[in-house]
Amino acid sequence: MGEDNARTDGDEAVRIGIVGAGNRGRNHALRYARIPGAEVVAVADVDEAKARNLADSHGAESYASHAEMLADADLGLDAVNLCVHAPLHAPIGVDALEAGTDVFCEKPMADSYAAARRLSEAAERTGQRLAVQNQLLYTVETRAAKAVADAGELGEVYHGVAGRSRGWAFDVENTEVAMGARRRGTPYVDGYGSPAFAREESAGGGAVYDLGSYTIGQILYLMGSPTVERVRGETFRTTPARARAAEDDEYRRRVEQSGYDVEDVGVGLVTFEDGSVLSVRASWSRYQEDESSAVVGTRGGVRLDPFEYYSTVGDVEMRASADLEEFRFRQQYLDGERGEMAYRSGLAADPLYHWVEGLAGRTDPLPTAELGLEAMLAMDGIYRSAGLGREVTREEVVEDADPTPE
Repeated sequence: MGEDNARTDGDEAVRIGIVGAGNRGRNHALRYARIPGAEVVAVADVDEAKARNLADSHGAESYASHAEMLADADLGLDAVNLCVHAPLHAPIGVDALEAGTDVFCEKPMADSYAAARRLSEAAERTGQRLAVQNQLLYTVETRAAKAVADAGELGEVYHGVAGRSRGWAFDVENTEVAMGARRRGTPYVDGYGSPAFAREESAGGGAVYDLGSYTIGQILYLMGSPTVERVRGETFRTTPARARAAEDDEYRRRVEQSGYDVEDVGVGLVTFEDGSVLSVRASWSRYQEDESSAVVGTRGGVRLDPFEYYSTVGDVEMRASADLEEFRFRQQYLDGERGEMAYRSGLAADPLYHWVEGLAGRTDPLPTAELGLEAMLAMDGIYRSAGLGREVTREEVVEDADPTPE
């Protein structure tokens, strides 16, 4: 296992074990292959054939379980990358942290706030590092908005909108996609992904967890990481009705075959302790024009997609665009030689690149675990509020978060 939690030996590869050899596991392995200083040395999956195939393609060892992988002291693992379904994030992540490895967790952080808190507490208890996937934190729009906010040009931020932002899908073609709200983009039903995305048992939730994990975490970051005080939310399941009305037999078949039982639309209003608020719109299937994510303050506001800055200058209402490519180009020089490499190769937007850079001691990582945990509380609040038909408080969500694993 990794012996030095403050690793600074930049010339030595970070040795990574991937848990989960499905779509995400294959995706992450391909991305690590492009990242200098990263080496996939192990793959674990209960489907031994899948684990073996993925491991063989990357010159790694394969294991039938994460426990077997963690028990192999000869591997010299530094970090474990979780690419399994959300209900498995906390139990496997806790095992890995307690075994002395750092952990990168796919989103959502877990299938409940209670489970996410157990994972967070394990990292704090062991002193190991924990990161949670959110590619929106590394987009040029987010970086530019953070620069504007940090310069004081937004004033006192009082309203955020977690609606829609641009982010990278990081498939083999490095495709840029919309995160947060879709008019028609239900996993599996609309032709991509597996049925597991559409079942609560394997996904934990629907659009709120799937897309809200990105946009809520992003806006929390831009608002300065405020603390959730209370949440009001509603969820809607519209896809089955669409299927019944559709003339496409394949569409109806996919809804039935998937065992569809999650929401495809979630809306919410989160109130923070400092009095600021966050509007949430998460959807796979919503008949409405795209609503951009945004941050609004007493001196100005930023819309993220497309990026625009709003303010008043000399009694003139301003609506300004920005040269984001020039900003990105200049940032790579401020980041030095490795920044130039990341810019040229397209790695600068990849969370796995920043994770490896942080493990190697070359950068100070963003607080993705802290943001992920607070986002989980907000999302759980939306689900709980929808079920109860009323606003819920932070205390109500936290009180049910038993720190003792079942």
